[in-house]
Amino acid sequence: MRWRFMTLRRVDLGAVDDFADGQARRVEVGGRGLVVARRGADFHVLRDICPHQGARLSDGQVTGTALECPPGAEIVLGRDGEILSCPWHGWEFDVCSGRSLVEPDRVRVRVYETAVEDGRLLVACD
Repeated sequence: MRWRFMTLRRVDLGAVDDFADGQARRVEVGGRGLVVARRGADFHVLRDICPHQGARLSDGQVTGTALECPPGAEIVLGRDGEILSCPWHGWEFDVCSGRSLVEPDRVRVRVYETAVEDGRLLVACD
């Protein structure tokens, strides 16, 4: 998918240091709300609207989730910093793919390609 980044309009979202690690932050590009989720040196940009009932995902949290385990086993948390949870009803989305953790083949949030150049976060938009 990286080759598409060069053919789409590239928008500067700001200095990478403006985005706190482990937090969601809303930005607007051409009137479209986007949410930036940073995990260390990795940046993920998604559409800032939950497909369930339209909440701003940027008002949610970048977290982990309960991992799959056998019935009766102790719940184990993992995937820290990889999940964006909706503030209204707790729907969880993978920040890399935008897919819902509950219905990954049916429910997703649009994701956008990103790049870091000269300390600036860029996003590819159509």
